[in-house]
Amino acid sequence: LTVRSLSGCPRATSAMKKAKLSGEQMLTIKQRASNGIENDEEIKQLDEEIKELNESNSQMEADMIKLRTQITTMESNLKTIEEENKVIEQQNESLLHELANLSQSLIHSLANIQLPHMEPINEQNFDAYVTTLTDMYTNQDRYQSPENKALLENIKQAVRGIQV
Repeated sequence: LTVRSLSGCPRATSAMKKAKLSGEQMLTIKQRASNGIENDEEIKQLDEEIKELNESNSQMEADMIKLRTQITTMESNLKTIEEENKVIEQQNESLLHELANLSQSLIHSLANIQLPHMEPINEQNFDAYVTTLTDMYTNQDRYQSPENKALLENIKQAVRGIQV
């Protein structure tokens, strides 16, 4: 407190001597300082990259949410279609069963009626028999003979009792 300048102060001179650094130490400090500046640039660049990655990440998350929504919708639609297909399959099975019953009823009803140039109706010739009957009814003008008219009338009588 009694000394007016640092150069005259005994304590200050010893502290100054201790504070003097060698050239090598100064070079190290300068390198650290310049590395710090470079690190600042690197940090800024890394911060920018982090920001870009966060934006990209956010966009990808939004896209994933959209994809999940689409997948959920598609799965829901698929379940609905599968349920509809089950109903259609059941209806088809029911219709096939009904067709089989009708075929058996037709075979039973027409068992005693013989079409020209055909054997009596059975399961093996059922399709050919039905095709011949269809032809006879759609082209009745070709089947104008009394025998054919009687045959068509017998067929009408035989199938009249079949419930469709």
